[in-house]
Amino acid sequence: MPDLQAVTGQLYIVDGVMQAVEGNSAVPGILVQPPPSKAHRSRSHDFLFVNLTLSGDVAETAVLTQDLLDLISRKFYATSGSLTAALRSALMAANQTLLQRNLTSREATREGGITCAVLRQDELFTLQAGETLALLGHNFGIERLPPRKLDHITPLGRTSGLDIRYAHHRLQSGDLLLLADPRLSHLPTDDFNEALVDTDIESGLDALIDTVADESARLLMIEFNDDSLLDLPDVVMPRPREGQQVAPTPQPRRNPETTPLPTASGERRPQPIRQGQPAPTKDNIRTLPTIDRQQVETTARRAGSQAALGLSTFTAWLVDLLSRLRPPRTPQTIPDDEEPTNMTWPILIAILIPIIIAVIVSGVFLERGRTQRLSDIRTEMSQLISLADQVGADSTQARQYYNDALALAVEAETDVRPGDETVAQLRSIARERLDVLDDVTRLSTRPYYTFSEGTALTHVELREGFNGGIFILDKGNGLVYEQETDESYLNPLTLEPQALLFNGQSVGTGVVGGIIDMFWRPAGSSVTRDGLAMLDSNGALLTYQPSLGSTFAVPLDLASQWQAPIAISTFDERLYILDIGARVIWKYFPNGDDFLANAEDRTLFFEADPDLAQVIDFDIYSQDGGLVLLYRDGRIRYYDTRSSRLEWDESDVLANGLQTPFVAPTSVEIVGRGLNASIFVADPGSGRIVQISRPTGQVLAQYRATGPNGEELFSQISDFAIAETPLRVFVTTEQTLYLAVQE
Repeated sequence: MPDLQAVTGQLYIVDGVMQAVEGNSAVPGILVQPPPSKAHRSRSHDFLFVNLTLSGDVAETAVLTQDLLDLISRKFYATSGSLTAALRSALMAANQTLLQRNLTSREATREGGITCAVLRQDELFTLQAGETLALLGHNFGIERLPPRKLDHITPLGRTSGLDIRYAHHRLQSGDLLLLADPRLSHLPTDDFNEALVDTDIESGLDALIDTVADESARLLMIEFNDDSLLDLPDVVMPRPREGQQVAPTPQPRRNPETTPLPTASGERRPQPIRQGQPAPTKDNIRTLPTIDRQQVETTARRAGSQAALGLSTFTAWLVDLLSRLRPPRTPQTIPDDEEPTNMTWPILIAILIPIIIAVIVSGVFLERGRTQRLSDIRTEMSQLISLADQVGADSTQARQYYNDALALAVEAETDVRPGDETVAQLRSIARERLDVLDDVTRLSTRPYYTFSEGTALTHVELREGFNGGIFILDKGNGLVYEQETDESYLNPLTLEPQALLFNGQSVGTGVVGGIIDMFWRPAGSSVTRDGLAMLDSNGALLTYQPSLGSTFAVPLDLASQWQAPIAISTFDERLYILDIGARVIWKYFPNGDDFLANAEDRTLFFEADPDLAQVIDFDIYSQDGGLVLLYRDGRIRYYDTRSSRLEWDESDVLANGLQTPFVAPTSVEIVGRGLNASIFVADPGSGRIVQISRPTGQVLAQYRATGPNGEELFSQISDFAIAETPLRVFVTTEQTLYLAVQE
């Protein structure tokens, strides 16, 4: 098949109003890039198309968006090797740039979704990250990318470990690709039929205006055609409907190689990109030779009809062959006692045989494609590991090579061939060397208990003392479970956890409204028995005492003033409740089994604003009241509550052994006593649990764990609990409790 050309068109609509593309500007977030003159020779035939969407106002993000597009284009065309590896490297570079900007800049955090497509001859390679929408239209229907709604989406700029989705297609002349705004993801695929099926790009752009209607979207449409369609006119931006408003477009910096050109009539149209096209004339109008459409031998639709005709001809030939093998007989030659021959089965066989052959042939080609891609992945992983071994003291570059190798392993596991032994071995090598580079200890894991579908595990707590026991909170179903164990916590004493509390259960004179957080409350001078303390959204503290097998509730004073409590801790038998809505930490004093609020000492005092609205979790050291605050953006601070003084923060941790900042932490816990007390931080964004010295902020250790399918287990963590000497880490994901130990 001859090489395909790409003809592009762009639409920018805000609340149903088309935005004009003025002068040398283009739609923000869209890149149409032919190979530049200085591209690496392996990229000289690759045409790049990008649709990037960032959170926030378009005018505010236009410059940042264009900087990221320029980085992707520059990185892609300068990188050698396979196409997918080069494009993945460009995406990772853009993600790292955006992540670094979010972590260091005081401006608003920007996250996004991106779709990158590359045309090489008649092949289309597509990579997506974050929330995206792309549609590939054929003459027989539409393929949606991603094909279904994803359960988990990691946006661009949130974590260093980017979740990239891959797709590969063989194109036919006449196919249309739409890189769409993710805000249109709610629209059914069939709504785009008029724009993408059995049509051309001019009609498709007009149809898209009606499809978008009163919504907002930035759209890039691409039509792929072979050289036989040289009489196809240049793509023109659809004229607005009569009476429709046209607003000016925000004008970020543009790459001159992707600038739309005006026509002689003054209409703005995107510049079509055609492989091997003649240069534009002085007035930017390109004259194409006129060819009668009847001279065009094959189009995508005609090819489809010819294929159908060929199949019917083959079927007719097969029926004729069967009739020759069993020739028809006249009524005179048929015995009276012979039943009429039933031709149903021969006809069905004649129909099914070509279909079966087509399925077998298609399967062979698909398997060959997967085998070839698997071979490419193995080679690329080996090359990346070798490159990382050769960079010497450049740990940053080595880390990037190892991460790229691990990303290829994910592609092989999810999209090509799961369980490949060679890929698993290369992944193990990359992980081991990356762990050495990052000074990481890798833990071995096993599922402790897997709950049913629909579970959403959010908290896990260990029973202190010599009896053992694990408590798990399932917020999805409003249940608290108890798993009885021996004192080592390693061996369960019952086959499965037992539900001990549920939403709507009557406790005392009240009803359980929903458990927010829980902790193990030891016995003291005010409380004679230890137990599991649980903060209820109805404004009560619930305490389950295993020794009595009973639960009682204590209403907390002034709970009506709470706005958004998310966590609870204790020190000196007092209660501390983190309320990010009210931006305070409420304080309650013990009074026997009850708790009282002191009007003069109602909240915890800080000398400077601690920005509690951004805190995700906190904990208090049981011996001196030291307070650690963990922020959703990766910050961490440790306070002396007696003096309200800040002891250290994330900058001290980075200066004391933390090579990679926290990306998207979820929980923090102070474990141990005296000089052995440490702070443990769970950071799913980087797939780690980090151990920090409580008094100094010195990093003591970093832990990672491999899941049962080879995945980074701590990338899925929702909460954890630590038992020391020896180290045992109990981790909850969405529906499974895992045990991780050091080998």
